[in-house]
Amino acid sequence: MQGKHVDSGAVAESLHPKHNRYYLKDLVVKADSGLLSVHRGRIEAGGEIFVHTHEIESETFYILSGQVECTMGAEKVAYTAGSCGFAPPGVPHGLRNTGDVPVELLAIFTPPLK
Repeated sequence: MQGKHVDSGAVAESLHPKHNRYYLKDLVVKADSGLLSVHRGRIEAGGEIFVHTHEIESETFYILSGQVECTMGAEKVAYTAGSCGFAPPGVPHGLRNTGDVPVELLAIFTPPLK
């Protein structure tokens, strides 16, 4: 296995099919590393990553900019730039953009998605 350099500005973005106004860029995928996957996300104003769970993967998300309401289990917490959340398998979690500007975030999955 070799290393990889990623310019996230050059990576194609796609609309997530299950969430509202949430766009993703796959930066590191399972084929790159069997250990984790890294994704850059953007939640537009009024958008939301609906509350969901992962059966196998743990998800760590780090807010780069903007403000969201994070649902983690039964708890709702305001996150801003620099906030980080961790959802183990089976824990319901989601993010809702509560501001007027897009939210930028990183999402890391262990083991990797797909």
